[in-house]
Amino acid sequence: MSILNFDKPKKIRSTDEHNKIYSSDCAALGTYVPNMSDEDNNKWKAKHIESNDERVEIRKSFDGTQVVIVVYKNIIESDWKNNIEGHKNIRISANSKIHMTLSEYNEFIKAIEEAKQIIGLV
Repeated sequence: MSILNFDKPKKIRSTDEHNKIYSSDCAALGTYVPNMSDEDNNKWKAKHIESNDERVEIRKSFDGTQVVIVVYKNIIESDWKNNIEGHKNIRISANSKIHMTLSEYNEFIKAIEEAKQIIGLV
């Protein structure tokens, strides 16, 4: 059974209404308040990007902390002289400390493994 969900979450309110409630969401860089149901928020949301820099982007919330995992097919070396920001195969970002149970951690690993399979790394 796949853990990654590729369906786009539905908004629970309009963008204007959401920004009125969460004013920081449209002002402070790096601030994000999900505009989706709790059910969608608890899924391992994924997007497969097929391009010259093929990757799978995965998003999940853990008790209000937003986690983004990007699994890249190829490594790109940084070249600051030519304004190229590189990356390794996996990049993980979060807006705070991540607290998870062992069960959630096992899902975390499974999500990365599924992404690797999708882009042919295993």
